[in-house]
Amino acid sequence: MRDMKITPEFINDPFPVYRTLRQTGRMHWSEANGGTWIFPCYEDVREFLKCERFSAQMKAEHFVNQFPEEIRPDYSEFSRFVKMWIVLLDGAKHDKLRRLMNRGFTPRFIDIMRPKIQAIADELVANMQGKQEVDFMEVFAKPFPAKVIAAMLGVGDENYRDFTEWADAIVEFTGSLGPTVEMLDKANHGLFSMMEFFRAEIPFRRNLDTADLIGLLIQIEENGDLLTEEEVISNCGQLVFAGHETTRNLVSTGLYALLQNQEQFAKLKAQPELMRNATREMMRFTSPLQMVKRVAQEDCEIYGNNVKKNQGIILLLQSANRDEQKFADPDRFDIERDNAKDNLALGFGPHVCLGATLAYLEAEIAFATLFRAFPNMRLTDTPPVYNANPFLRGFSSLQLRLVD
Repeated sequence: MRDMKITPEFINDPFPVYRTLRQTGRMHWSEANGGTWIFPCYEDVREFLKCERFSAQMKAEHFVNQFPEEIRPDYSEFSRFVKMWIVLLDGAKHDKLRRLMNRGFTPRFIDIMRPKIQAIADELVANMQGKQEVDFMEVFAKPFPAKVIAAMLGVGDENYRDFTEWADAIVEFTGSLGPTVEMLDKANHGLFSMMEFFRAEIPFRRNLDTADLIGLLIQIEENGDLLTEEEVISNCGQLVFAGHETTRNLVSTGLYALLQNQEQFAKLKAQPELMRNATREMMRFTSPLQMVKRVAQEDCEIYGNNVKKNQGIILLLQSANRDEQKFADPDRFDIERDNAKDNLALGFGPHVCLGATLAYLEAEIAFATLFRAFPNMRLTDTPPVYNANPFLRGFSSLQLRLVD
């Protein structure tokens, strides 16, 4: 069995490591973080994403418990709010919250959002006009999802910069393999800034019939069950954090893949009806979320290895999405790939991404708008700069030339 070392080389190009892991075994032991089992193959990742023996909920405790015991009480509220995130719940609690929140992501709500997303894309593209070279992350990839989330939640467009700052602080902490107290402080501040922001928004919607997501979540009822105010606040915060990162990384790494494969770029411009499948292939080819962690709830045996209760489980989503046993010629970017939709980038089973339909819609609108305005855009000689986060694959900088 092989370990998976997180190095600068891995951050820039993890795919050779993933390939070696798949070729040398279906599970591997890593000494990192007190010991973790790693699963790199599609079949196993898909199966274990829905397996009740592996808990998402137990992971929430780890964020604060990895620090000295004497400082943990200072961050008890951080743990309490994070534990209410739907992505970190299991069993009946998860199922109830999921049923209620699903009713906020209806086809009607998606239809309401479509023109708003288009208007945001149009605004950002208009601001890019007249420029020859830009950092795509700054002019589009970062503000686009933050503005969409603000519109989705029915809050002012001016709040998008705060959303970006708060989300980045939480991502830096939760995605670090060596988190510091300073990172925890920043994440704690970001989380509570979000919580207080949404707490102040709720009273305005109590007696109003609003079409925004905060209003919908307040009003949702099923068999007498309502979301509590704390559940609404906490999960609005999670939507800011998760929705911002997923779309930012999908739009930027997807565009990079297209511009590196000019024949695919030309094909998509000539056949815009391929856009839907193209975004699925982008999600497969460079998954915004590289891996997820679970915790074993009981002792069990897998492939002859003894997995002990409370040991960590890492499911390599990106490796699964490049698995030769599932995807033919997996390192080839092909916008007509017939099973691109089978990618696991947004999860599978009970924890599949709640906003998956919205994320794909954002990407489709973003690319169509960009290509209409800048059909000859291309990469510059400046290589992209990757974020130093092994869990989330994306750029901190991506330089583009917009016109010839």
